[in-house]
Amino acid sequence: MNTKTMTQEKAKEVKTLPLANSATTAEELKKADIAKTIEKFKPEPFKSAEERIMRKNQFEALANRFQQLKVKDNDLKMFHAGNDKTSAKIIFKNAQNFEFEIQNSNVIEKLTKAAQEELSILLEEARNEVLTFEI
Repeated sequence: MNTKTMTQEKAKEVKTLPLANSATTAEELKKADIAKTIEKFKPEPFKSAEERIMRKNQFEALANRFQQLKVKDNDLKMFHAGNDKTSAKIIFKNAQNFEFEIQNSNVIEKLTKAAQEELSILLEEARNEVLTFEI
């Protein structure tokens, strides 16, 4: 047999190979991977009514925390908006009733800015916890 005849026979063999199997296998693998991913992130069902009630109570506490942070954020914004930079005063008070008073407008501005940044971080964390909580 010459090389031309051998090449033609190999070409016929290649043409007769089923290409659909490789595509079907790839699709099946994709579906299997998707199913594994869905199963991995599927929430585990709760086992009892008591556990669900407990989770509901946890959510209510989380929601209350978020609401309190929103109120404090609004209070700080109102303080900042109403600050005339001449008569503002911040008072720190501890459990033993010791007080520390600040009236310097530059210091008050820096303190309120730092408080606003920290409050924004806490508020965003609480918002994300509320949005991702599963009862």
